[in-house]
Amino acid sequence: MINIWLVEIGRGMLWLFLQPLFYWALLLTIITSYYRRKNERHEFSSSVYSFGAEWGRTWLLSLLSGIIISAGLITIGGTMTYPVVLVLSILAILGSITGRLFFLSSGYFITGAIFIIWLLRQYPIEQIPSQWQVELNSISFPLLLSLAAVLLVIEALLWFTAKKEYAFPELIKGKRGKYIGLHVVKRLSVVPLLIPIPGGAIASLAPWWPVLPIGEQGYGFMLVPLLIGIQQSFQGLYSEHGSKLFGKWMLGLASVTALFAAGGFYDPIFVYIGAAVTLLGRVLIQLSIRFVDLEKPSIFRPQPDSLVILSVIQDSPADKMGLQAGEHVERVHQIQVSNEQEFYDALQESRTFCKLEVRNHEGELRFVQGPMFEGDHHELGLIFVKEKPRFRLYQDIPTSVVVQEEQQVN
Repeated sequence: MINIWLVEIGRGMLWLFLQPLFYWALLLTIITSYYRRKNERHEFSSSVYSFGAEWGRTWLLSLLSGIIISAGLITIGGTMTYPVVLVLSILAILGSITGRLFFLSSGYFITGAIFIIWLLRQYPIEQIPSQWQVELNSISFPLLLSLAAVLLVIEALLWFTAKKEYAFPELIKGKRGKYIGLHVVKRLSVVPLLIPIPGGAIASLAPWWPVLPIGEQGYGFMLVPLLIGIQQSFQGLYSEHGSKLFGKWMLGLASVTALFAAGGFYDPIFVYIGAAVTLLGRVLIQLSIRFVDLEKPSIFRPQPDSLVILSVIQDSPADKMGLQAGEHVERVHQIQVSNEQEFYDALQESRTFCKLEVRNHEGELRFVQGPMFEGDHHELGLIFVKEKPRFRLYQDIPTSVVVQEEQQVN
């Protein structure tokens, strides 16, 4: 019996290479990181976060979640088939191909899958293999909605653990035409689920295992990498505060979804109502938090008497000195600064030591100092809110052309 289980688990691992989401996760990482780093270099002349930072501090949560959910599915006998997983994968890919990672919420792609599978049951498509149609008809909708509720809890945990150092800086033009800064919380997680599927060599786990055999078939396993993504921009709220607010709302939505899923085991109508409520609730949470954020004045806007820190490059001198986003740099070596040029000039007063006067989040003035070494970032690794982003209208202009233009002007 143990040998059979080991063989089926091994076969289940091989299913990973037949999952579209496995390859999409790799491609999405490359695309997301590439465009983020390209945008950082364009706006700040420096890459702020490393490649693949969207996955930062998510692996342990993903692995533990996958183990717990997989154990739960095996214990209760919750089965799934490849056509169902394929529908989930297609919806997740179509949503995230736009670059909006929040479409990887189970509130979108699992509830969407419930309605699509219901339509396929009502209106079968001839091009779909008959066996696939049978497997689509056999899926338990209450089980799918329960899975959506559990994944919403994981999504909430991603929000609660979204620290400010993983909020990516951006510049946008404000209402008055000036550039202001914002933080984009963007995280990815993949939950590896080992799901029981019909057709394997395992006949039963134990007399109490609540899995009913389909004909003469036994059961096997299939490893499914379910993607979860979160994304939201904040300019009036600090990212950590906005993320916690998001997490609280997601826990509430998960609870409501779980209640409807439980009711669905008694009456199917609860599943359809629950799926609609979950889908609509996920949309309303996204929009309402965005509205609350926009109603507040921007935190990261230019100031006449200081420089607002938009972000701190990791492992830079500024990071080691404990400088944080949202703080205001007022003086460098006791010299008042109000723009980057003044800040850079003041730094040249000492090439080996740096002393800053910084106004923290509570409005209190604190002194920060630290050594500077050769090879350190020339601006300490600080990203400031600028009047306008750095960019060049012309590149590689010959010096002779510049001299000729200056002579003509004179």
